[in-house]
Amino acid sequence: MVREIVAIVMMALAAGPESKELDKARQLWQAGRYAESQEIYEQFAKRAKDDLAAPLRARLVLGQSECLASQGEYDKAMALLKDLAEAQPKNPDLWARLADLKFMRGDWEGASESSQKALAADPDHLLGRWVASRLLEAQGKLDEAVTAWKWFVDRYNDRHAEFSRNADSMLIVGQAAERYYRAVARGDELAEQLNDVLSEIYEGALRADPRCWQAPWLEGRLFLSGYNESAAKRELARAQQLNPDSAEVLVTLGQSDLQSYKLAPGRSKAEQALEINPHYAPAQVLLADLNISDERFTDAKTAAQKAVAENPRDEEALARLAASCRLLVDPIGAAAAEAAALARNPRPATFYAALGERLADRRKYQGAERAFLLAAAADPHRADAPIGLGMLYMQIGRENEAFELFRMSFDADPFNVRANNQMEVLKHMATYAPVMSEHFSVMIDPTQDKLLAKYMSRYLESVYGELTQRFGYTPPERTQIEIMKTHRWFSARTIGLPFIPTVGACTGKVVALASPKATRKPFNWARVLKHEVVHVITLQQTEFNIPHWYTEALAVESEGYPRPQEWNKMLLERVPNRKGVLNLDTINLGFIRPKEPEDRQMAYCQAQLYARYMLQRFGPDALSKLLDAYRRGLTTDRAIQSCFNVDKADFEAQFLTYLDEVVKTIRTRVSEEKPVKFSQLERMLKEKPDDPDLNAQMAYEYFARRSFKEARPFARKALKLKPHHPLASYVEARLLLSIDDDEAALSVLEPALDPDRPNERVIDLLAELQMKAGKLDEAERLYELARKDDPVHTKWIAGLARVHLRQKNTERFLNDLAMIADNDADDIDVRKVLAERHLEAGHGEQAEKWANECLYITVDDPTYHTVLADALALQKKFAPAIDEYETAIALKPKKVNDIKVKLARAQFDSGKREEAKATLDAVLKEDPDHPEGKALRETMGESK
Repeated sequence: MVREIVAIVMMALAAGPESKELDKARQLWQAGRYAESQEIYEQFAKRAKDDLAAPLRARLVLGQSECLASQGEYDKAMALLKDLAEAQPKNPDLWARLADLKFMRGDWEGASESSQKALAADPDHLLGRWVASRLLEAQGKLDEAVTAWKWFVDRYNDRHAEFSRNADSMLIVGQAAERYYRAVARGDELAEQLNDVLSEIYEGALRADPRCWQAPWLEGRLFLSGYNESAAKRELARAQQLNPDSAEVLVTLGQSDLQSYKLAPGRSKAEQALEINPHYAPAQVLLADLNISDERFTDAKTAAQKAVAENPRDEEALARLAASCRLLVDPIGAAAAEAAALARNPRPATFYAALGERLADRRKYQGAERAFLLAAAADPHRADAPIGLGMLYMQIGRENEAFELFRMSFDADPFNVRANNQMEVLKHMATYAPVMSEHFSVMIDPTQDKLLAKYMSRYLESVYGELTQRFGYTPPERTQIEIMKTHRWFSARTIGLPFIPTVGACTGKVVALASPKATRKPFNWARVLKHEVVHVITLQQTEFNIPHWYTEALAVESEGYPRPQEWNKMLLERVPNRKGVLNLDTINLGFIRPKEPEDRQMAYCQAQLYARYMLQRFGPDALSKLLDAYRRGLTTDRAIQSCFNVDKADFEAQFLTYLDEVVKTIRTRVSEEKPVKFSQLERMLKEKPDDPDLNAQMAYEYFARRSFKEARPFARKALKLKPHHPLASYVEARLLLSIDDDEAALSVLEPALDPDRPNERVIDLLAELQMKAGKLDEAERLYELARKDDPVHTKWIAGLARVHLRQKNTERFLNDLAMIADNDADDIDVRKVLAERHLEAGHGEQAEKWANECLYITVDDPTYHTVLADALALQKKFAPAIDEYETAIALKPKKVNDIKVKLARAQFDSGKREEAKATLDAVLKEDPDHPEGKALRETMGESK
């Protein structure tokens, strides 16, 4: 070290023009301006030829090697270093830098030889010792590595003043100190030491050299390892400000994107890094990770192979190769990658930890568990393996084992946000209690969701047989359903982070749900549960080999609701021009991390349409065939060929044709027409004054602004240019209605109606006028005509419901309401009307169905329990009716005695006369004149 300091002082004293030129080149390198830096170095070398003093020539070559290495020219960099090191064998800087590059490229023997030569020249050379310590770590000699790292800490403490003047020295000490403290310290002591590394050493490097981008990069990397994304991004942004073209910073930013499933931005950063440094192995590792998360396993394997080619001994690269082979059902390839890691290191903890993380990401729980356990055994000091194992146990419902792992992990990594969040989740869930049924265990906070759990269990058991029969598989164990008290707890439980944009999630073993009480808007929790249970079945059935899109396709199909109009709108916008249409290579990304909010809905929509397309093209057993192919471990490409005897290209081409046919059945609704700015419409009309469509549109715009006087001439001009123009006729009719001339309005509208393609505004207003005139049959005909090519539009069904209500056609009215309910699974009001109307009509079974549907949205309103009890009593199902009446009473309704009388009647009718008498006595004691109570007493033969 003394020699290094002396050399620095000597060069500073002799800071002539040559030294200043080299300073400028290094500053450009630090700023990421590699080409400019390299040009200065090359020009300097040409001018100097052989006349340069040894220290300056060494400095020149070291600078050139840095510049070349940053651009991926590792061989050239090592050749320069080797040539000069052999010419200056006593210069430790050259040998150490050569050792560092050889280590990065997987040449451990060469790295060891070069580092020994550096240390022979200077036993205290920092970079030489740093390479030697990393070699020990890479070979699994952890005890020796810890001793080596301690040397750096002791040396820094002894010579703090000297070190603090050299940024490069501070960077090496910081990295060694990180490793040392993680190995020997725990809890608060470790947190304190790591904070010192950040604030004293890395920040000290920046104080020594304000251009030192490596310092904030290393800080960001430390934070990111603990899933502290906000702190990591802050530091990485500082690093990128100093060097916008650092491949290291770009890849670390991409890893941050990966953690939050921002796959497209992560991919972009990896590709940027490779443009700067085509041989930067961590960028290929990042691409492999992104491709695994995106279920592009073949691409992941290609990226992993490229990373291994850059450094055959890199455990991170070998782990991705093993993971991608495992996911491609290539056990031989996976075993070969593992053997390669073990051949170089009998304790490859990094390999196993990374392998576990990637397999867990794709829910290969058995293989992931093995990998995490081996990683923890190989290096008991590291935190990532037990944290990964704890997350895995959370996903498969082994929370008790997970808690201890998180506690130990947080002790070993107090910066780890994920471990801390999971411990908080488990502490929170310690008060939860299970509600058990034959096939499910529903975990709830008993102070909030005890009643909800009862109805969830009942619903789950009611659909279990249907779903297991449909898919031909029964999970071997009871499925755990966890109802988290708030959405924040749900997010933390699901991903270990504060927010996830959904209310339900399934790991294949466990279903987690945000409590409906915690959401701003009530939702149909039964629909969500059914969807998630389909995931449980299909994921377990295929050993988690089913791709995301197909398990979603089966889940959406199982819900049984019509395609939402929002999906139709997207199809109309995207399919004709193929813009935003997904395919089998991109659809999974729509679920995992959509580029825009609508992409997730498009993914759900297309997943269901893929299923319906296969049923149409390949027959009724197509879905079960494909499911079985995934159970056998086939990839999508091979599964399509095996099941349907077509290649993927043909499958996709015909699917697009199918989408075109679907779009032909969808109408653009007036509420979804793209608006045109008034000023733009004026310009268009000025250019084409005799265009009937533009005149009609201008008439409508004026009418919408209630400028009736201005609207009329445009409407009449449009009608003159094109008689019976639909939009112009509509505006003219509305203007006539404004002066109460209904007859004239009808005379304008009727010829404007095209029965083959009715205009929505025209037919809607025409039907309204016929209703108003009492011509119900004609109004009904018009609404049916409107529904012809838009059969699930709530507007037309609601119109028919009004007609059928006035016709007193109860059966058709109730059918209309049922269709409206199907259009919105969360609409509790229409379900209440259906339950009450069916009850009035004496339809006990239907009343029971719709009352239950109300409870699927909220279980805390006594009204719905009472209606359900009435429906059950009507069918003489007295035991469940009694239970519902008692539940309603427990919810403290306003007219509680009315419900108690109904309870007494149900008790009496079920033969529980003593209980009925006690219930009724309590009512009449409180309200002696209660009419229904008195009537029931007479019925019971106990009138006084």
